[in-house]
Amino acid sequence: MALTGDLSVFNFADILQVLAKDRKSGVLLVEWKDIVIAYYVKDGELVFARPVDKVFRVYTDRDFDKLLDKLRIKKEDLHKTIDKFFLSRIDNKEGIFSFTPGFIKYNTDIPVFYPVEELIMRASRVLTPEEVERKISDELLVFERNKNAEDILPKVKLTEDEKKVLELVDGNRSVADIRKASKLDSLTVDRALYGFLATGLIRRKKKEKTQKPSISLDLLAKIIERIKKL
Repeated sequence: MALTGDLSVFNFADILQVLAKDRKSGVLLVEWKDIVIAYYVKDGELVFARPVDKVFRVYTDRDFDKLLDKLRIKKEDLHKTIDKFFLSRIDNKEGIFSFTPGFIKYNTDIPVFYPVEELIMRASRVLTPEEVERKISDELLVFERNKNAEDILPKVKLTEDEKKVLELVDGNRSVADIRKASKLDSLTVDRALYGFLATGLIRRKKKEKTQKPSISLDLLAKIIERIKKL
């Protein structure tokens, strides 16, 4: 899978959603104006981050365990690199990214301190109105919870506002209804809905198709009347 682009067009919530959906492993490189950071992904989970002075250096260290030994980083401290190099820059939209799958060798289990669903929700909280509008484009949209929502909920760590929004998603209320009932500002509601969609908590409800009669009622009445006269 070739995944490349500009953060101003393709945000972190969407990038992580793609990687999580396909359970990809590899390295996501982000080139900002001031720094280049390599994000290590295992089975769709972000497990490690480090700055690199030269891009090619990422591809010389293929064995993850040996890389940690070389950098003198303990596995139990991996989450600190995500704090420093991902969460602190999650709202930065000026960067070019590229994902290279498959070349990193993960020999052992790697602890996941931040489930990808939590990172997606965090990324959704800093989306611009323009970014949110790409998925929440119509206030008449109706969403419903996915069947596996209860399995995802423990991983996302929702805020109190987000919990309020999720409680209002019932397959009947529109986006406009949820905004009104929650008494929250529209951007907060829409960011929450965006995150719910990206994590798989909710989905867009499909409109039920009404089956049209094959013939009109008037024509059917005329046919019946003619049959009676035979």
